[in-house]
Amino acid sequence: MPKRARARSVTLLTAAVLVLSGNPAVAVSTPRVPQQPDAPPVVPAAGQLVATAEIFPEADTNLYTVQVARDGAPVEPGGFALDVQQVVDAALEDLQTLGSSPTDPLLVLNPYGTNTTGVYAQFETEDNGTLTYTVSSPGTEDFTRVAEDHDPSASSFEGQLIGVVPGVENTVTTTWRPDGGEATEFSFTMTAPPSAAGGLTTLDRTVEGNAEELTEGLFAVSGLLRHPDHTLFYDNSGVLRAEFTHDGYRTDRLEFYDGTVVTTVADNELARIDGLGRVVATYVLSGYEMHHDFDVTDDGKVVILATETAKDSVEDVVVSLDLQTGTSEKVVDFTELLADYKSGTQPYGPDALDDWLHLNSVDWSPDGDSVIVSSRETSAILKVDDVHGSPAIDYIIGQREVWAGTDAESLLLEKTGDFPDSGGQHSVVRHDDEGLAEGQYHLTMFDNRFWRIDSRPDYTGPAPAGTSPVFGADPSLRSEYRKYLVDENAGTYTLVETLPVPYSAIVSNVQDLGGPLLVNSGQAMTFAEYDAQREVVARFDYALEGPAENGFAYRVLKYGFGDFWFAAS
Repeated sequence: MPKRARARSVTLLTAAVLVLSGNPAVAVSTPRVPQQPDAPPVVPAAGQLVATAEIFPEADTNLYTVQVARDGAPVEPGGFALDVQQVVDAALEDLQTLGSSPTDPLLVLNPYGTNTTGVYAQFETEDNGTLTYTVSSPGTEDFTRVAEDHDPSASSFEGQLIGVVPGVENTVTTTWRPDGGEATEFSFTMTAPPSAAGGLTTLDRTVEGNAEELTEGLFAVSGLLRHPDHTLFYDNSGVLRAEFTHDGYRTDRLEFYDGTVVTTVADNELARIDGLGRVVATYVLSGYEMHHDFDVTDDGKVVILATETAKDSVEDVVVSLDLQTGTSEKVVDFTELLADYKSGTQPYGPDALDDWLHLNSVDWSPDGDSVIVSSRETSAILKVDDVHGSPAIDYIIGQREVWAGTDAESLLLEKTGDFPDSGGQHSVVRHDDEGLAEGQYHLTMFDNRFWRIDSRPDYTGPAPAGTSPVFGADPSLRSEYRKYLVDENAGTYTLVETLPVPYSAIVSNVQDLGGPLLVNSGQAMTFAEYDAQREVVARFDYALEGPAENGFAYRVLKYGFGDFWFAAS
């Protein structure tokens, strides 16, 4: 039996039934409902969950799948229902008697329904060690990683093999190296299910520098307009290596907390998923719909951009969710903090949407329990202090004419230098870099250079030079990567770096990779990794067939997944 502890209901375990089917030679069944040797077969009670393990037919070894049914009707594990996840967990416990050694492992394809090509692997061992594996498929570079072992004991390995390419034949070769012992090798071949998102198995990659200089990790492409309920993970060759599924809402980002990844799965629900793919917790926000972004604080709270459904206005509050207690509360309401400014705005568009602020990114800092938020509608960056206490706006960065004559005008920082302000910026992130004086830090952003204030049709102030009202991806225009130096002591901000990038009026993001830079121009359907000298190393295009307006991606972020999917280097 496995050594790891699981939090689950005793009632659920005694009610769940595991049935194995497929190859009779391995169809070993361990019923969860006790019965006498001569008793009739167990018949599940009404509403009872039943897990069935079957042989995956497109493999040359005993690769299993797990299906869950309630009253005979299939239940999708990817629906994030915890009772379903727990029944899968119980089924894997029963199957683990089959993982006898590194050369005879238990293999299960996507048991928890969260990663369509992830392979759960478990086997008994005689000592601690490392599992290195390589995925080979036609027309792609080999994908080699060291798998993270999620079983803390020395007598068993348990992990998830990431990298199987959807829809094609893959050969997976594993090498187990016990500490102080001789390495053993195992190999199996499988034809993986097709991508659940469809297409985009391989991105068009253009290498302009040295591809070996690309940083380690996987590119997470989220918010594809035609596939909002999938997050696609690509390697440095542009090959799809993993695929998250959701309940109709994109992954705004991934945040790592206590051995799990925190992500959005529906517009009012977050989930925590561990490295095996198991959903360990879900959180529903009653009365709110999430949008655009969230961040996790040092003490396990999630600050979330949200719309309060009972209000007429949208995208103008911040909600805080406690990951330990599951409780949530509204902590910032900009209709109160900026009431004077809001009084001069009006709903717009065919739906008369009161989208007067349109917050699109949030970044939390322990410095005064503060957040930096980005407002697309006002092309402004705002800092709010004491978020979980008595929140107040500390400052605003933006075009002065937009705020002229309002109570907020006095909150504007002074610009030092001759440069135009941003237009419709996204993904504003604070960096407390070494070498800066106290009270100084950098802000990086994707400056869309898009300018339109639909909530103020009577606005007659100037637009920042170089901005455009063009909504879309115009190759004759340019957006920018921007980096500001903020000096709170002096009350100033300065442009210290800028880089022209493909134009995208909305969405998009930048990510500092510790020197190198990742830039996603969403509506242009392209992202690129730049080196520290801001030269393009490689560019990746993700355009889909059909009209261009159906193809943007909201964000592309790169993650290493060390101590999660892969052993930390």
